[in-house]
Amino acid sequence: MVNLTLPKYLQELKPYIAGKSISEVQKKYGISKLIKLASNENPLGPSPKAIEAIKNALKDIHRYPDSQIKELRYKIAAISQLKPEQVVVGNGSDEIMGLIGQALLLPKEEVIIPYPAFSIYEKVATLAQAILIKVPLKNLAIDLETIKEKISKKTKLIFLTNPHNPTGSFFDANALEAFLKSIPSSTLVVLDEAYVNFVSQEKRFDSVIYLKKFPNLIILRTFSKAYGLAGLRIGYGLMSAELASFLEAVRYPFNVNFLAQVAAAAALEDKEFLEKTCQVVQKERNFLIKSLTSIGVKVYPSEANFLLIYVGKRAMEIYENLLKKGIIVRPLTSYGLSEYLRISVGKHAENQVFIEIFKELWQR
Repeated sequence: MVNLTLPKYLQELKPYIAGKSISEVQKKYGISKLIKLASNENPLGPSPKAIEAIKNALKDIHRYPDSQIKELRYKIAAISQLKPEQVVVGNGSDEIMGLIGQALLLPKEEVIIPYPAFSIYEKVATLAQAILIKVPLKNLAIDLETIKEKISKKTKLIFLTNPHNPTGSFFDANALEAFLKSIPSSTLVVLDEAYVNFVSQEKRFDSVIYLKKFPNLIILRTFSKAYGLAGLRIGYGLMSAELASFLEAVRYPFNVNFLAQVAAAAALEDKEFLEKTCQVVQKERNFLIKSLTSIGVKVYPSEANFLLIYVGKRAMEIYENLLKKGIIVRPLTSYGLSEYLRISVGKHAENQVFIEIFKELWQR
């Protein structure tokens, strides 16, 4: 056996804990039909145009993918009204986060994150040997004022999520602009917009308009949620051409596989599917809010494709009993929210079954 010791700064790192998979629950409980409302996936599946594009591309998978990802970058740039040099595509938006850490963070520089949040933010800071500063949520929403107060001369990077995961909270354009105006231009802001497509029409704004005015802003988006391509792992970052060039310098070649590139390019063209997805999610989100509230469950405001609910000390008990009934939701102990559950928005029939079974368990 090889005697290896992790560097001290890595010893507290823990593996990412994902929600339970369908196959895992099927094997454990012997259930063939399951409803998965745990991982914030698209309830309608992938874009039909993406599926067709994959079928047509299968004959070419013996070829290497385009290492520069030109076609997709040009499409994203055109839609975003940016230059292709401002787009970085990754194996999921979390790879872009890793590239940011590798290219832009130095040991002992500070990284500020809201807490709880997506665990990859913390991992990016740890791998760069940066100093991590966690700012607790205020009323389960990102506390921009306190984050601002924590900024020092050493602060290199701030992660923000909008809408926030795991709570679904959202801050508007005025709040973002005021925040960007108030911080040093030497401090980078990474705005993770994985769930931005699900924001209500009356609240939605395009953060891309701030890139020209604030070159310290990096916007992250993904094809995993609204576009239904989570299994292909593909996301992208929008930023200044200068910042993009730094990330490109550390990006590995062929990081995004051929089928992911083809599917994402096709999905961008499928505006009808995207609109339908957003309409279904918003309608079903309202259905779940109304149904849960009617039985006395505390539901937090959400602009994402999931809801955070307060269940109390019975959270894990109810979670386990839902599993036994064939419904997978997300416990939040890994986020430090042991008395809460996160419920992804599913199809109407799935949501109805969930409400029926949850109501029975809740009222015991």
